[in-house]
Amino acid sequence: MPMEANLQVLPHERVPLTALRDFSTLFVTYATEYEPLAAFYAGDYRDPAVRRERAVRAAAHPRDRATLVKVLEEQNERWGLDAATRKHIEALRDPESVALVTGQQVGLLGGPLFTLYKALTVGKLARQLTDELDRPVVPVFWLAGEDHDYEEVASVTVLQGAEPVTLRLERPDPNYAGPVGRLALPETIRTLLDELADLLPPTEFQEPLLALLQETYRPGVSFQDAFARLLKRLVPEDVGLVLIDPDDARLKALARPLFERELTDWETAHARLEAVSRELAARYHVQVQTRPLNLFLLEGHRRIPLDAEPDGFHLRGEGPVLSQTEALQLLQEAPERFSPNALLRPLYQDWLLPTLAYVAGPAEIAYWAQLKPLYEWAGLPMPLVYPRALMLLVEPRIARWLERYHLRPEALQEEPDRLFHRLVKEQLDGELEAAFEEARRQLRELGVRLRPLVERVDPSLGPATEAWATGLEHELDRFWARVLKAGKRREETLRNQLVRARNSLFPNGVLQERVLSPVYFLNKYGPELPRRLQQVLSTDTSALQVVYLQ
Repeated sequence: MPMEANLQVLPHERVPLTALRDFSTLFVTYATEYEPLAAFYAGDYRDPAVRRERAVRAAAHPRDRATLVKVLEEQNERWGLDAATRKHIEALRDPESVALVTGQQVGLLGGPLFTLYKALTVGKLARQLTDELDRPVVPVFWLAGEDHDYEEVASVTVLQGAEPVTLRLERPDPNYAGPVGRLALPETIRTLLDELADLLPPTEFQEPLLALLQETYRPGVSFQDAFARLLKRLVPEDVGLVLIDPDDARLKALARPLFERELTDWETAHARLEAVSRELAARYHVQVQTRPLNLFLLEGHRRIPLDAEPDGFHLRGEGPVLSQTEALQLLQEAPERFSPNALLRPLYQDWLLPTLAYVAGPAEIAYWAQLKPLYEWAGLPMPLVYPRALMLLVEPRIARWLERYHLRPEALQEEPDRLFHRLVKEQLDGELEAAFEEARRQLRELGVRLRPLVERVDPSLGPATEAWATGLEHELDRFWARVLKAGKRREETLRNQLVRARNSLFPNGVLQERVLSPVYFLNKYGPELPRRLQQVLSTDTSALQVVYLQ
């Protein structure tokens, strides 16, 4: 029995994607309707009959499963090869088995929350599909360490009190522009972890969490190995998550025919991409701008785009031009020198793996809409595209504040000043202000009525009577000022509470999962948090799942 059966279920609810501002029309349409976009994808991921048919096609396509299994066993030994993962890798020898794949860049300390959500989604869905399809469905995480955008992976953001604070790791080598996954962590990783420890609130979970981070993120360890080891420790062990490093000469050798096709028939591939991109642009948007050639060349410490020229391939920003013959010769001798871009990467993935479906985030779903003609060109079965789980974690203090002001979590997307003024207006007591105004009127009337009566007794007391009434009115005004000051203090408290709640749910105006690190929540809610999230995670991913932490 899975350990999660013994855990208290966290309260959770769903928010329609149409209530959220972060997402494109294309993504919302795909995740909630699908049919308007059906022509751009391999099939309706929600339909069991479609899943069954695509599984047959994925399993039947010829692949070198023996080499794949050997490489995966060796790679996963580096990161923590538990029994469940070993079983899943071995299952890939079975010609009936298929893979459920997701992936992400190797972000510092595991990247933002959504990286963990991808792994949890693929783990839970693989288990369900194994039962549904009556065949092994292996959860695989593609380590996108070949990406060369250092800034995208070199920071971690946590909350310090009410404020999001971002720590950045300095680039170890300012001249390095190659695959980030290969970079060795510098000595300054120790300093960053010390700074992180100072930012996190003291809890019973902090010491073992920091020990885990120090164990996995050590100077000299590559970005990719550190990320992989940490991810394996965060994801529940019984998931059996298989990690794959595509930056491997043996895997690149398997993909030689795909890369050769790109080098010799790039005009056809580019024309197909251009055509589908024009069609998408007319109705939605184009996520990735196309270029004639979808390959980079790994040259020293650089990942250089290859530009197609009449006389061969030009290394962008460099002098040399490779003739097609020279490029093909290099591919034969050193396939590991070639690296696919964002549009060719999925085909490289599915050249290696019997992929039933790819579990994708919103931006990925958008660029997968461009890929169907490319799969047809390559003669590869295109996998289904399954939206990953979208989650929003609400801490108890934030939940109480939302309840007090009768707010839904998604209301915090609103521009903060506008939301603040709306809340203040709702809190204002109009009856109190009207009562003070009525008291002023009555004091003025009292002075007017009393003066002639007092002057009958002593005419000289008339002005004094008016002054007395005016003094009472001034005293009332001073008391009203005290009331207003108390109201201002309440407003300032409200503003601070609003800032805290918004920074927790939508830091910097962006959905929490895209900004905050899991480290912040693991520090407060403990190492069982991923398992508890997997327990409530729904594989109906057509809405945002709001989870109330306890």
